Amino acid sequence: MNTKRQPKLLYLKETPVRSALALYLLIAGLVLLPTDWLGGIFAEEELTVRLLGAAISRAVFFAVMLFLLVELGFKGLLLPDGGRIRALLPAIPCLLIAVNNLPFYELATGKASVTAGAGDILLFAAQCLCVGAFEEISFRGLIFPLLLQRTGDSPKGRTLAVLASSALFGLLHLCNLLGNWGAAGAVLLQVGYSFLLGCMLAVLVWSGTGVLSCIFIHALYNFCGMLVSTLGEGLQWTTFRVVLTVIVSVLVGLYCLYLLIRTDSRVEKQVESRSDSV
Repeated sequence: MNTKRQPKLLYLKETPVRSALALYLLIAGLVLLPTDWLGGIFAEEELTVRLLGAAISRAVFFAVMLFLLVELGFKGLLLPDGGRIRALLPAIPCLLIAVNNLPFYELATGKASVTAGAGDILLFAAQCLCVGAFEEISFRGLIFPLLLQRTGDSPKGRTLAVLASSALFGLLHLCNLLGNWGAAGAVLLQVGYSFLLGCMLAVLVWSGTGVLSCIFIHALYNFCGMLVSTLGEGLQWTTFRVVLTVIVSVLVGLYCLYLLIRTDSRVEKQVESRSDSV
């Protein structure tokens, strides 16, 4: 007899698409909750209130999603395949996407600058980590493997699961339009690059690097990309950076396509099935 504690929500895998959509609605509802009041409990300065509110709320939401992930039998997806450090190797080229998001050239040439102090930078880093943790455990830790159970792990099936889960991730950012219709162009651009980022991270989970590696890459991507706009000033997108971003994105995109087509699934053996837990 298996005396191991058994996940309680395995039955949700019997209707994976409906379960994924239900989770998506839950995630969207959590994202739409106001959070500034949380930061206001501990601070008064506007930036600090906003960052603290986002960090605290996403940390709580992450805990909720982590509970669901464990009860769905997906906890094996958190760590690299087999707990081996070398299973993280496929994620290394994808770090280029995150690091390239920092405007190195613009900062070095004085076209952009960070004006905040060390305390605000650390708080911003914590906020990026909490946001990345919540979104990755939600989409790459829950929704992607659920959809994969419906589509199957054939080349067509896994591609469909990657695209569908990433499309849902991108569309979630339409929430930023509420009360901010004047920024429709910027939000639509965010939807687009969030979709592409989601595809890359879903491929990494498929390849066995684990959701925790995706959290790190996502948090680093957000930190590098929003550091100047949140805590500084100046020009971020010069011709040099645009060209570099296109080159890096195309190369990493081709690499991820190779991983998706040529790599065997690491997802199936990392999740618990109903038969595993009897």
